Amino acid sequence: MLSYEQAGLVLDELADELPEGIFENLNGGVNFVEKAVVAEDGRYTLGTYFRNGMGRYIELYYGSFVELYGEMDDELFKRRLKNTLHHELTHHIESMAGDRSLEHWDDRQSELCGFNGINVGSILFVCDDNALSMAAEAVFNANKQGHSAVVTAYSAGLSAGNVLAPKFVKACENLNIGLPNRIPVEITRELLSSYDIALCMTLAQTDELSRRYQDLDERVMCLAEDDIKPPALALGWKKTLERLSDEVLAVIDELEQEAADAF
Repeated sequence: MLSYEQAGLVLDELADELPEGIFENLNGGVNFVEKAVVAEDGRYTLGTYFRNGMGRYIELYYGSFVELYGEMDDELFKRRLKNTLHHELTHHIESMAGDRSLEHWDDRQSELCGFNGINVGSILFVCDDNALSMAAEAVFNANKQGHSAVVTAYSAGLSAGNVLAPKFVKACENLNIGLPNRIPVEITRELLSSYDIALCMTLAQTDELSRRYQDLDERVMCLAEDDIKPPALALGWKKTLERLSDEVLAVIDELEQEAADAF
């Protein structure tokens, strides 16, 4: 696990990678606070964008990262730090432009947290032909920790699985995503009903699965706010898989938060 000082150096490097214009009018800068911060709903807060009488500034909370990601390897810890920094900077950019889209999205996410009230002990990742869902399964099983360690994960496709594309497999290998060693499977009613929730890669997949099995609709959800699709070019697999990994890690975060709220 990265120490507070090490994580601070990583944060400095991440900020240096960004164009200077992004920080315009952020007069209070980006502050890295050692403590953990817990919101009113009992959930850990990773970062906050402030706009008040003291100006505009961002705080990121090392202690919160430790609580949620302390058992993850350093590279994943760094990526979560990077995502949070970019998220809070997006709040700043939108605020300067008079746009509150991300703020509204945050509110919606808070309302939707808790997996529709389902006590999640098993997850079925779903995509069109299995590739992305198999990667999601692999990322989840490799990184689940704490209370989420007992949650089982599997993957299926809306159609019969095809042979996985070599470029996809290679990108998974480069990102240390150990794909399940099996033939992709097609979803069935029996398979869907045996899992607490199904997380689809796109809204269209969510709608299709809900249409097929209307009586199981309440357990069918989207993995992310925006669709996760295969890239148009093979060179885009790395970026797609990194985003997929981030969304799956967010699911683990949610499970950990739910478990913490239960105590």
